[in-house]
Amino acid sequence: MATDEDIEQFICDSFTSIWDLELLATVIAMPQEGLTAVELVERMRASELVVQQGVASLVAAGIASLDHDGRLQFRPVNEDVERSAMRANNFYQRFPGRARRLMISRQAPGLNAFADAFRLRKD
Repeated sequence: MATDEDIEQFICDSFTSIWDLELLATVIAMPQEGLTAVELVERMRASELVVQQGVASLVAAGIASLDHDGRLQFRPVNEDVERSAMRANNFYQRFPGRARRLMISRQAPGLNAFADAFRLRKD
């Protein structure tokens, strides 16, 4: 069974922003027939650019795919990716702040190390 560290590593390796995790949650919860980019923008209340980048990220990570009509569907390439994506979504639902910090630490590792130097206890 994957540990929180494994899930955190999967999140860092597979997602470039918190919006990607939001898109993952939306894709997992959406109907089997999928949603177009326009429908995702409306549902997520996000910009077209955020949705385009998120779709590209999920497809590149093998978590989702686009059908011939351009509808995004949760279709992982294998069972391991499916389990990891579901665990990452669950982790994000339980610990959104921690997931955000993972995204920030990935973007600014030096800043994160500096902040950790002043932390009295680890999360």
